[in-house]
Amino acid sequence: MRAIFAASLTLLLAGCSISDSVKSSFESSASSSGSSSASSGSRRDSYVNDVSQYTEAYAKSGGQFDAFTRGLTSIAQKHGVNDWESDPDTFKGIGAGLKQAAVAPAQFEVWKQNLSKDNATNAAAMQQGYNAAKSK
Repeated sequence: MRAIFAASLTLLLAGCSISDSVKSSFESSASSSGSSSASSGSRRDSYVNDVSQYTEAYAKSGGQFDAFTRGLTSIAQKHGVNDWESDPDTFKGIGAGLKQAAVAPAQFEVWKQNLSKDNATNAAAMQQGYNAAKSK
């Protein structure tokens, strides 16, 4: 499933359209990971994990920032998150993804400043995710 996710993300970031079959596979995978657990804690962990994997792939491959935020919006919707920009779990996942992508601390600070938009809670959540994650 990671291969499908990575391929989908690469095409998305390159500005190409994704075939319906690949997109459907990714959507059904994300949907089942979000609904497979009865506990909201596990669903939140699944959301953080999906955001982290998406951020890692984006940070490694680059692309337009608008595409990144559209992807976050899509992931949030699949997990029932209505406003990812005010959800600390989103920022925790972003921080973890940046660490897993081996983003240097100085680069991370730029990401944190740009994404948190002076929101101390979101900045702290990004830092928490970054500190807790392991570099790959």
